[in-house]
Amino acid sequence: MYANDFNGEIVVNTESQVAEFIQNRPAFNANQFIFTFEESGISQLCAFVRNDYCVLYFLDSEHKGTFASHGDDNIRDETITFYENVLGGEVVIASAMVITVEQMNDACTEFFKTKTRPTCIKWIEL
Repeated sequence: MYANDFNGEIVVNTESQVAEFIQNRPAFNANQFIFTFEESGISQLCAFVRNDYCVLYFLDSEHKGTFASHGDDNIRDETITFYENVLGGEVVIASAMVITVEQMNDACTEFFKTKTRPTCIKWIEL
């Protein structure tokens, strides 16, 4: 699987490499991850992470839709600011989409194994 983040692209071949890769927080205790597979570049799983907050986006290879993670909405703020690069480019996302780091870890591992939209979290179709 191709894995891209603030530091560039690498190839990950094992679940342990996925787990290690998504621990990386090179700037602002944050990162943005994009996961794709060699065959087509799509399906694609994207993750924004900052501190204990994460948001996932999924683009289906069959063009069956684009989805965003759906959290349990226990965050007081209406929006959360994430970063799209090491220079501090900000992305403001609705807090209803925020999930935990543990949920992100599980979803990234499931995507690596199945190449499909993870079923371990709730999704909103965009």
